[in-house]
Amino acid sequence: MKHKFQASFSLLNVLAFAILATIYLAWVFYPLEIKWLGLENIVYMKAADISYNFNTLMHYLTNPFQQVLSMPNFSSSDAGLHHFHQVKILFHLAQVIFLLTLPALILFIKNVILKGYGHLFQRKFVIAAILPIVIGFLAFLIGFDTFFVLFHKLLFPGDSTWLFDPNQDPVIYILPQDFFMHCFILFFFLYEFLMCAMIFLCCKKKVV
Repeated sequence: MKHKFQASFSLLNVLAFAILATIYLAWVFYPLEIKWLGLENIVYMKAADISYNFNTLMHYLTNPFQQVLSMPNFSSSDAGLHHFHQVKILFHLAQVIFLLTLPALILFIKNVILKGYGHLFQRKFVIAAILPIVIGFLAFLIGFDTFFVLFHKLLFPGDSTWLFDPNQDPVIYILPQDFFMHCFILFFFLYEFLMCAMIFLCCKKKVV
């Protein structure tokens, strides 16, 4: 029974890690997004200034000790600040889940995979790998715009503050929908790579 819990918590750990890796890699590669999406021509700011504002936002979202968001070049409405606070909570939730489930992943690898019993849980990881593929296919069918709206309605039920008014929250100009689409794609490949790695490990025989 404990191995089943370890397997389930390992899945949560992989999911949380994929989310966090996406967040931090998107942060690292954001300067490239500025060029790809032509953000300098949209907000009429230098790339360095856009990056500075984005870094300020990301520091707020990822640092549990930073409780105030104040971007130097973008004003924020109460609704905008509320939404960013909700996002901050979700980011911290992913951080906590990753840290709390990491011991379970380590124990699962040590007590199950390395002892050659991984095949007993392989089906669980296969299902976990297939699910995002199904969701991705559905998103492709309905279009990313519709998927993006549904995603926010599911993640923030009854809360419409994610619908930013550019006049009140101009920061949305440097967070276009294409940027989030790139983040979703990055998450998809990271998650699938990690799940495939777990499936491969489950196939391994006992390590002497």
